[in-house]
Amino acid sequence: NFERLDPAELLDRVVAEFRQEAELGGRQIQVSVNGSVPAIRADREGLSCVLWNLLDNAVKYSPEGSMIRIDLGSAGRRVALAVRDQGAGIAPAEQQKIFQKFVRGAAAKERSVQGTGVGLAVARRIVRAHGGDITVESEPGRGSTFTVSLPVAEEA
Repeated sequence: NFERLDPAELLDRVVAEFRQEAELGGRQIQVSVNGSVPAIRADREGLSCVLWNLLDNAVKYSPEGSMIRIDLGSAGRRVALAVRDQGAGIAPAEQQKIFQKFVRGAAAKERSVQGTGVGLAVARRIVRAHGGDITVESEPGRGSTFTVSLPVAEEA
């Protein structure tokens, strides 16, 4: 159900709903909106699911007392939303595999983190259905940054 959306409003709503989950785990969420971010054409529930999954993973893999940072901005005809954690990080060899169904990284197994390994596969599928992409930058022991890039809505 695609509609014209304000990505900052969507982000605010999802973070407000998720904040209690993060605080129960002893983590804080910091949101930064860089300038005026243009509208996107998106399915509200689908993108909410993507963002919730990224936040949930950040909480699961970050140590208690850590900060999860979310940056929203735009460049050219793209809107980018980055979720940064201070967690275990992901080995380079695993970084593309984690977007496949039923694949879980070594950190999940080592830390006995609950999950089925489908969240990032579903997130990538939703983002690609929006004409966007989701990427990860990570280094073991230094956390991860998942970035969702989406096209700006065309003017009516």
